[in-house]
Amino acid sequence: MSADQNLQVLRDYFQAMKEGGPPAAMPYYADDVVLDVPGAHPAAGRYERHDGVVTFGRTMAQLTGGTFRLEPIDLLASDDHVVTYARASATVAGETVEWQRVIVSTVRDGALATLRFFESDQAAVDALLGAEAR
Repeated sequence: MSADQNLQVLRDYFQAMKEGGPPAAMPYYADDVVLDVPGAHPAAGRYERHDGVVTFGRTMAQLTGGTFRLEPIDLLASDDHVVTYARASATVAGETVEWQRVIVSTVRDGALATLRFFESDQAAVDALLGAEAR
């Protein structure tokens, strides 16, 4: 697909998330999607297929009491990849943390096939998301 087509997939994905949450966005993931989440916290790891994406979302909701937010700032695309530069935030145990997240994804046949997160302050994310486990 072209860069413009891939960018539209990403725009449509975020619009679906905004309007209908994760269930509305699920069609924008390839059936064999792979999500790689870095870190040393309970949500870190590799998630595969749609059920893995659901598990990741539930884990994040549980760890943050439903306070996790991701606001896209900039979306970039090429013929092979899309990149989301976003503002992330969550509140755990009364502590609110904000950070930037970059998500590098591949698009295959109009769907997100791989997603890899890069956090601007991994230590802060690890501390925040690990706070519930302490």
